[in-house]
Amino acid sequence: MDILSWFRQKSKPAERSENRTMLRPVAPRPKIWAIGGGKGGVGKTLVTSSLGIFLASCGKRVLIVDADFGAANMHTIFGINGSKTSLSNFLKGEVLDFSNLIVESGVMNLDLACGQKDSLDVADINEKGISMLRTALFRAPYDYVLLDIGPGTGASHLDLFLTAETGLLVTSSEPTSVENSYRFLKCLFLRKMRNAVNDSDHSVLKDALHRLFTNNWSQRVKTISDILQQLKLMDPQNGTLLDELMGGMKIGIIVNSASGAVDTGFGPSMERACADYFGVGIAHIGDIARDERVSESVRLKKPLVLHAPESEAAMALKKCFSKLVSSEERVSDRTSKGMVI
Repeated sequence: MDILSWFRQKSKPAERSENRTMLRPVAPRPKIWAIGGGKGGVGKTLVTSSLGIFLASCGKRVLIVDADFGAANMHTIFGINGSKTSLSNFLKGEVLDFSNLIVESGVMNLDLACGQKDSLDVADINEKGISMLRTALFRAPYDYVLLDIGPGTGASHLDLFLTAETGLLVTSSEPTSVENSYRFLKCLFLRKMRNAVNDSDHSVLKDALHRLFTNNWSQRVKTISDILQQLKLMDPQNGTLLDELMGGMKIGIIVNSASGAVDTGFGPSMERACADYFGVGIAHIGDIARDERVSESVRLKKPLVLHAPESEAAMALKKCFSKLVSSEERVSDRTSKGMVI
């Protein structure tokens, strides 16, 4: 489906839902990192568990939410049984207190919200359930919340990813993974645009986009970047507004199971391609080398960075973490000085 067809089908009011307060409000709200991607088996759980442990080792209070609906396995990585209730119980309103899902991971400062007992229909979660989860996460008494999001481009996956301030796309250099990664990013930005134009405060922006897609300009719209550029030419004020609404989230790419010079150059190439197609900066965070110690740690039910901290993959993950934290600190410093990001 091309961008024009997608917009015409999806540009309708989103389902409204009433948020419920699940946890006692705390300030400030936690920073949320989302780890996702278009394909399964590329290492999202490896990345999420490792980043959570690194953050916890720095003294941060961390919660990992296993949001791989229907295929949750974060509890297995940490070698624990999990809670008696599952994430699906909360998403369907069967459990109202989000804290009932939280268990200790065995790592100091790090807790888990598990989903190993998810019901078979958990993948059918609607916008109301996602809104409830988002509210609970914003009120959670942690410094960081890490979302391990399942593969695919379903609305629930995309909306959870868009909840975060920092999003990480985990991929590999295999053609199927590359194709799914670009598809995930395309759907992500279209979903974000749909959410923006369906906001009641931006009806004029929606009208401007409809004009863009119903006149001669539509023939020039081939990519997400085209939409932003052509709208600015046709309607500079609304073009600038859409540009601002599409910003605000930092997205990075991590290449897993990298091997050889070709794979090493894949991340920067993908970064440039994303800039051309999507018109926004997507940073290459780093590469994780193919390492047998990863499979070994899974079999032993112990996170890699604890089982084999000296391994090549663990050292690469630590470099990715350092780059993420360094970037976040630079953004915080600029923001505190009143600079526009």
